[in-house]
Amino acid sequence: GECSAFKERFMECLRRSGYESAACRQSAMAYLECRMDRRVPQLMANEPLEKLGFKDLINEKPEEKPEKS
Repeated sequence: GECSAFKERFMECLRRSGYESAACRQSAMAYLECRMDRRVPQLMANEPLEKLGFKDLINEKPEEKPEKS
């Protein structure tokens, strides 16, 4: 349950965007980071975000991204 808030933000973003996952990549990345950081009980193996397809978001600041409505 430690990552449930991140999961809920991701799910809410999906609902708002008509389930367009590309519009919710920042939320997805935050959720996966949470799962990797809280390795008890081994929720997810720690992988570089670049390998998970988020290389373009790593150095991007959230306020610089246009929000899709």
